[in-house]
Amino acid sequence: MCYLCGVKTLNTLRRILAIDDDPINRQLLEIYLANDFEHKVVNNAKQAIDALGKAEFDLIVTDINLEGAEDGIWLARYIKAAPKYEHIPVIAFTAHLISYLGRDNFKDAFDYIIEKPVMKKQFVAKLNEILSTLELQ
Repeated sequence: MCYLCGVKTLNTLRRILAIDDDPINRQLLEIYLANDFEHKVVNNAKQAIDALGKAEFDLIVTDINLEGAEDGIWLARYIKAAPKYEHIPVIAFTAHLISYLGRDNFKDAFDYIIEKPVMKKQFVAKLNEILSTLELQ
């Protein structure tokens, strides 16, 4: 936040919450986010909701196929329905995009999509692009 001008600066829009139930993907997310963002990586929707209650985040990146009853679509819809969190963009991070595109609940749950696999450079660039869009709002 630019405290003199009252405008958020890009440096303040750098807190990412990432959710993936696959340990290898969580490790990759840790590596991808490590140098460019403040971040928390968790492995399910319950942990994500707990993290949201303890800290503020500027973006949420979630896998769709999370283990358990609460998958990534459920989590995104939960976030969008909660007045405290509805302003946070939710990014679908999935390797199974084609199987979800036709589902109505998919379309209105996510603000952006990043398809797996993705290289670090492209992943970070997309997150920065989204953050810069938020900066302009």
